[in-house]
Amino acid sequence: MSLPNLLIVGAAKSGTTSLHNYLNQHPDVFMCSPKEPHFLINKEIGEKRIPKGVLDLEGYKSLFNGESKKIYRGESSVMYLSFPEITIPNIKKYLLDDVKIIIMLRNPVERAYSGYQHVKRYNMMENLSFEDALKQSADRYDNKSNMTPASRYLELGMYYNQVRRFSEEFKNIHIIIYDDYKQNVNIELDKMFDFLGLNRIVVNSEKRHMVGGWQWKNEWIKSLMMKNNLLKTVLKFSFPFPSLRKGIRGVLQKGNTKKVENINPETENLLKSYYKNDVEKLSELLDRNLNNWTL
Repeated sequence: MSLPNLLIVGAAKSGTTSLHNYLNQHPDVFMCSPKEPHFLINKEIGEKRIPKGVLDLEGYKSLFNGESKKIYRGESSVMYLSFPEITIPNIKKYLLDDVKIIIMLRNPVERAYSGYQHVKRYNMMENLSFEDALKQSADRYDNKSNMTPASRYLELGMYYNQVRRFSEEFKNIHIIIYDDYKQNVNIELDKMFDFLGLNRIVVNSEKRHMVGGWQWKNEWIKSLMMKNNLLKTVLKFSFPFPSLRKGIRGVLQKGNTKKVENINPETENLLKSYYKNDVEKLSELLDRNLNNWTL
C-alpha cells in the first residue's frame, strides 16, 4: 500500500505534467512530488542522468507514505515509456499486477522540437542547434554518463515498439492522444476517470504547467539562473520565503527570455520522413489514423 498503483509513463512533452496535476485534484487520487522519481529505471540507465531521481526502494515508498486510504497513488516518470526493456520487468518486480498505466502521445515531430527546447532551457549540457543535437543525440547520450535521456530526441518519438511492448504485457492501459487532449481536455479527463473507475469531477484546468515556447536570451543568463551561485545564495538568505523568491525569479526570467522560433521547415520534413513508417504502424496498432502527423 506504500507503492504506486498508477503510472503515467510518458511520452515526455505530451501534456503529462498538466495531467499529473489534474489527477491530483481528485479526492481519491494522490500524485507524488517530485512528479518524476524514475525509480524503475534510474539505476539501470545511470544514476547521474535524472535530477531528483529516486534510487532506493525505501525512498520510493516514502513518496507515498500516509496515502494508503486513496484509491490511487501515482507517479509520472516520462522516460519509462522509452525504456520498456527496463521499465516493464521492474513494474512486475515492484508493483502489483493491477497497476494502471496511462500513456500520452504527441506528434513525434512536434515532440522532438519541444523536447529539445525543454532540455535547452533547463540543462546546461545542451548548447547545440536543434539540427546538430539530432545528429549527435545518440552518441552524446552513450558517451556521457550524466547526459539526460530527454536528449534522445529522435528515439523518444519512436512510439510503436514502446506502446506495443507495454500493451502486450499489461491489460490496464489507457492511451491519450495529445491532439485530443489539447482540443478538449475535459472530454479526455472524463475518459480517463472512467478508465480508472473514478467519479468524474470538474477539474480546474486554468493553471498552466511547464509552459514552453520560450528560451534564454544567452548562455550567461541561463548559467546565472540555472546554476548554484553567489547571487542565488544571497537571494535565498535575503528573501527566506519561497513564494517571494519564485516571484523574483519570474521577473528576472521574463526580462531575459525570448520566444522560440518555429522549427526549420527542412528539418521538419526530414523528421516527418524519419517517423513516417513508425507512425503508420502505430496507427494500425491503435486502430487510429495518426498519419496526419507526418504529412
